[in-house]
Amino acid sequence: MIYPIPARTILPWRSRDSIDLKFTVDGHTYDKGDLKGDLGRRLLKNALNAAWPENTKTDDSLTDMGRIFTNIFKEWKRNKKRATTLLILTDGVWTKTEELRLHLTILDIARQEQMHAGNRHFSIQFIRFGDRENEKAKLQWLDDELCTRSNLRDIIDHCSWRTTVDKMFKGSIEGWHDQKDPDELDIPYHYPDLVALFKSFNEGSDTLSPSTPHRTPSRSSSRSSNSTSQWRTSMPPERTGSWKSQS
Repeated sequence: MIYPIPARTILPWRSRDSIDLKFTVDGHTYDKGDLKGDLGRRLLKNALNAAWPENTKTDDSLTDMGRIFTNIFKEWKRNKKRATTLLILTDGVWTKTEELRLHLTILDIARQEQMHAGNRHFSIQFIRFGDRENEKAKLQWLDDELCTRSNLRDIIDHCSWRTTVDKMFKGSIEGWHDQKDPDELDIPYHYPDLVALFKSFNEGSDTLSPSTPHRTPSRSSSRSSNSTSQWRTSMPPERTGSWKSQS
């Protein structure tokens, strides 16, 4: 499932048998654990709908990714360092984040990762919603530079939500998907129609309209200034989310 969740951060993770879901804002209210099967999917959807961000921003609604990653790393060590992948759905707007703390925590995780052979034992996948250049560049720098500059194994991948499912789920785990799969693909459907379809689902429609969004000839036309305007009015401010997968 893909949710264009607009700017709070979600943190789910999956063990071999279940998914845990955590939010960086009001997590004590919305976090869910041990989600399995059809019931788990319903609980996941309900949690995402309940945690939908308000349009007003306060200090409590801003994301401190440095603190979040520190807490995740501590929990990972308590859980005997099981194979873990964080799938972080984010717009990259981390207003309260102390970047040095975030970088040092990720590098600590990468040093632990050096002890494992084969596929990456702990990996981080940033799945980006939004196209603001500063945030896009920040996430790409984390992907390309952070670990390699310290001569550590690259455990980070970054992509747009407009890419393949394989890239989103395997890009941070398998080097081939990291290097070869595209970070972003053209949108084959008319962008406002696609957004409306997502919005209908997220508002709780059990049966979506049978009409399929009509295809657009190119991504450039689907992302015109008019389309961008409709996107902004049809969706709440973007939030961020992460999925922590343990297999």
